[in-house]
Amino acid sequence: MFRLKYLPNKEPDEKNIFFLRRHPFVLMKSLIIFFLIALLPLAVYYMLADDLAGWPGDEVFMVLLRLLIVSFYLFWWLLLYYVWLDYFLDIWIVTNFRVINIEQEGLFNRKVIEHKLFRVQDVMSLQKGMLPTFLNYGEVHIQTAGAESNVTFEQVPQPHKVAQQVIKLIENNKRHMGKIMAREEENDDLPRA
Repeated sequence: MFRLKYLPNKEPDEKNIFFLRRHPFVLMKSLIIFFLIALLPLAVYYMLADDLAGWPGDEVFMVLLRLLIVSFYLFWWLLLYYVWLDYFLDIWIVTNFRVINIEQEGLFNRKVIEHKLFRVQDVMSLQKGMLPTFLNYGEVHIQTAGAESNVTFEQVPQPHKVAQQVIKLIENNKRHMGKIMAREEENDDLPRA
C-alpha cells in the first residue's frame, strides 16, 4: 500500500481517502490473452516437427525454428512485463485536499497530474458494457476549471461510490476553504499597531 508520507507537497492534516488501481479483472483479462498467445508457437512447433522430419536439411530448419520460437518468447515476456508495469504503475490517489493522477506511458515516460479539490467543477462516473456492469468497474471523470487537463480514473472498482465520495470531499474542502478565507478577512479587518 502507498504511504502518504511519501507524497510530495503534503499538507500537515492531509489524509489518504482513496488509493486506486484498475480493477484486477482488467489485468486478468490481459494475462489470459497472453497465455493463450504463448501456446501458439508450441503448437506450430509440434505440428511442423512431425511433418518436416524427413526433409533434407531439416536440422538447419529446426534450429532456425527453435531460434524463432525463443525470440518470440523473449518478446512475449517483454510485452507481458510492459502490461503488468502499466497496470501496477497507473495509480490514482484522492486525499482530503487533492486528486493525483499518476500514469505510466511506456517504459520511460511517467505523467503526474495534481488538482486541488476546490478547483474541481464536475465529477462523473461511467460504466459501459456488460462485464464492467457485472463486475462493478468503470471510469470516473473529474473536470477542473481552467486550461488544466482533466483527470480520468480508468477501469477502477466501484466508480459510482468513488465519484460520490469525491463530491463529498469537494463540498467539505470548499467549506473548509471558505472558513479559512473568512478568518483571513477578519484578521485583515483588525487594526494593526
